[in-house]
Amino acid sequence: MEVLPDGARELYAALYRELLADLTGVTMPAPFAPPAEPPVVDLAPFLGTYRREGVVVTVTERTGAGHAVYEFVDGMKGFSEPLEIDLLPVTESVFAGTGVGAAFSEDYMSVVFSTLQDGTGCVYIGMRCGLKIA
Repeated sequence: MEVLPDGARELYAALYRELLADLTGVTMPAPFAPPAEPPVVDLAPFLGTYRREGVVVTVTERTGAGHAVYEFVDGMKGFSEPLEIDLLPVTESVFAGTGVGAAFSEDYMSVVFSTLQDGTGCVYIGMRCGLKIA
């Protein structure tokens, strides 16, 4: 018997990749991951603390590479231990976050840095936006 993956995305892919291809001709995209040759990115604009309801994300640089700590706060405090995420560059503002595994149901989670129209920096993790507060 084949062992099914723990994460929701991997389970969906394992169950439906072949079925969708055979029945509809739909090919599922490859899982999100960093490129074999990642670009060199200036992390300085992204370093700092970001906050959204129930979560604080602290982005730092460790030995020349990006790192984030995803921490539950306020009413979500105690929901989980802080998640340590290494940030591997995909583009100038998109990173593949490692170390989140089962917490986000993927090998890599997209971490996208952007700026709102008013100039406020923000980070999107799991399709949720945290605003830069420091």
